[in-house]
Amino acid sequence: VSFTHKGTAVPFEPQSKEDCVGFWQWRSIFDDALDVNYTLAKETFVGDVSVDITEASVSKIEILVDGVVSGAHNAETGKLTGGVIDIPVGCVGKNVTVRFYTWLRDLKINSVEILGAQDDEAPLVWPTPKSIEYLGGYVKIRDVVSKNGDPDEVFAAEFLKERLTETFGDWQSKRGYVIEFDKRDVRTYQGERYTVNTVRGKIKVAAKTRLALLYGGDTVLQLFEGKAGLPKFNCDDKPSKELRGFHAGIPQLHQFEFMRRLFRYVLLPLRFNTFYIQVSACMELKRHPEITEAWRNTIAAHKRGELPTPPHIYMLAMGDIISQEDVVRYVNFARELGFEIIPEVQSLGHVQYITIAHPELAEIKEEIVDVKDTRTEDARPAAKYHHCYCPSLDESYKLIFEVIDEVVDVIKPTRYVHIGHDEIYEIGVCKRCREKDPADLLAEHVTRLHDHLKEKGLGTMMWADMLQPPPARPYKTYKAIDRIPKDIIMLDFVWYFNIPSNIEDNLLKKGFKVAVGNLYSSHFPRYTSRMTKKNMIGGELSTWLELSEEVLGNNGKMWDAMYLSEMLWNTENYDTRNRRTYTEILAKNFLPEMRDNIRGKYSPLGYKETSIKLPRAKSAPRELRELCPKAVILGDEKIEVGAKFERLVFEHATVSSAPRIVWVPIEKIGDYVITYADGEELSVPVKYAENVMAYKTAYSEPMPQEFYRHNGYVGTWFADPVYQGKNEHGEDLTVTGFIYENPNPQKEIKSIEYRPIEGDYCGLILAGIKGLNKR
Repeated sequence: VSFTHKGTAVPFEPQSKEDCVGFWQWRSIFDDALDVNYTLAKETFVGDVSVDITEASVSKIEILVDGVVSGAHNAETGKLTGGVIDIPVGCVGKNVTVRFYTWLRDLKINSVEILGAQDDEAPLVWPTPKSIEYLGGYVKIRDVVSKNGDPDEVFAAEFLKERLTETFGDWQSKRGYVIEFDKRDVRTYQGERYTVNTVRGKIKVAAKTRLALLYGGDTVLQLFEGKAGLPKFNCDDKPSKELRGFHAGIPQLHQFEFMRRLFRYVLLPLRFNTFYIQVSACMELKRHPEITEAWRNTIAAHKRGELPTPPHIYMLAMGDIISQEDVVRYVNFARELGFEIIPEVQSLGHVQYITIAHPELAEIKEEIVDVKDTRTEDARPAAKYHHCYCPSLDESYKLIFEVIDEVVDVIKPTRYVHIGHDEIYEIGVCKRCREKDPADLLAEHVTRLHDHLKEKGLGTMMWADMLQPPPARPYKTYKAIDRIPKDIIMLDFVWYFNIPSNIEDNLLKKGFKVAVGNLYSSHFPRYTSRMTKKNMIGGELSTWLELSEEVLGNNGKMWDAMYLSEMLWNTENYDTRNRRTYTEILAKNFLPEMRDNIRGKYSPLGYKETSIKLPRAKSAPRELRELCPKAVILGDEKIEVGAKFERLVFEHATVSSAPRIVWVPIEKIGDYVITYADGEELSVPVKYAENVMAYKTAYSEPMPQEFYRHNGYVGTWFADPVYQGKNEHGEDLTVTGFIYENPNPQKEIKSIEYRPIEGDYCGLILAGIKGLNKR
């Protein structure tokens, strides 16, 4: 570390270094600027710099990496700042300067932390293992076997062989090691702990459960390097959080294959272990066919424009009715891997699927509440659909018990059923209930469902919002928390309406175990301090969407799953300040392969790249040309190709941003038009916030507004960061690469041109086009 005057080599030593980085009395520093200079041991990705200053004494802090301003923090106009300040950076360098602009105040710098990552050439595993040791050298693999013939061992062995073949083609060697799955020699193992050890010609994968064996196999898969073989290593790993859930509805039949691949190639390697499936009315109910029929008629009326959008229709097979046999087939995509299955049966609230068929059970109040500001409360369901049934009617209990029983018989959960119970807007309002305490009504209903499930040998989970006291929630039911069984698992999701508060404490102090519902990596604040509390057992990522790659990708769910996996697997070691470092690791090392896996686009030997010459066109902004010198703003120029390619990579950005309205499908801003040699044309949509972003943005920076609580990321899953840098003000510059699968790889591509939509104001910057063919 050295201390100099701003931008010079002139020393500016502190008057004291006792218990701090340095102290300068105001008379010695006046309104000067101080550089604190660090020379790192090697090239480093600097993700964040965290500074702790004793008191408000600086007007601005700049972070320079290799002499370039790469991040800054400014005080409010006319004021000074101090305390702990985290400054995102996100670039590679070896020399880091922290520049303090002072103003007639003593400056005491308690600490400077540079957070980031260095490439030590060791292989990467995601999420990070608790303990992994590389022993030196590589081994070939001869076979993958079960040691004891246990069904879980056999499944894990066959699964790993299939994945190795898919990813690497011919992977077996006659003189290699044997990978052996062992489920019996694990008497001291707890939960999902797994080990992988290199011993005497074997790679031994050991765990107690099928899912944990698969985790061990996936670690082998991540480290395997094809022809080079597998590095010799030992690994001892286990999760920080016992519940790592994925919450979704039921897809349409044509989306089943996508979901099968999602479980196998995304959620399994990301170490999720629980699948929450919301069924409502999209699963046929044979014991209550009138519910199924009423839902079918409602969907038909909606499609004719006679009724508003039914609640949660997008996650409920888009309105289709799915047979019980197909629901079982869908659930088995997760169950065969060892995921725990937890059906969610909406009860008391969000029960329009019941009240449509049985309006006589509806809990109805006279006035209709219309929520305009959804930053602090979710919008109410359409008045055409009664949201709750009456908890004072025996017929309500009879019906919901029978619905739960049928769902349990079909899905066959082993430990829990999720009974819903969120956002019960109408409780204690009908003529039978209005004289009763809403807390008593809720407590009785929850307890009776809990007891019914207990008789079936099952536990209960529920949303916890109705039990949160004011000001966390405005409901009158919160005192029910003292009147319900303490073995109910609480899923608390209204944290995003209470960002400054740790509202889980309201539940923990009452003795409940708590998981964070609707846990999104983009928004949840103070993660580590909150999630390491006793009885915080984990969290679940919710979708609330149509189950397709396009929709989940555009709403940030795919990226959220990737990022959240590290948070749940390594809670005590997760550091929010490392967000840009985690993002760099994910985007460069895991996203492209995971995206190819889910699409079945394997290329064991990789791709050969061919750069396509760009046309003469208007130059891109100067600050961007310093990052990618060939970048141009496309007009009506044609790009001559004259070759055959299996894939095209469009390295592009926009000059200006376009609006992203979360409830509106992403619209294209233009098309790349591919013209083949035979004259056929093909349009490739360019969509803002899907496969292209404005050049003055940071890749995968979460949208912080609580308004976007279910949609934290844009422009991630379908775009890879290929050029990242800073302008002279330290602002982020990014160009992403969009990989397009050419549906006609056998045909020569003559040319490519860009055609913007009418009235487009974004402007397209093209930094390069690459053609890819399998090696």
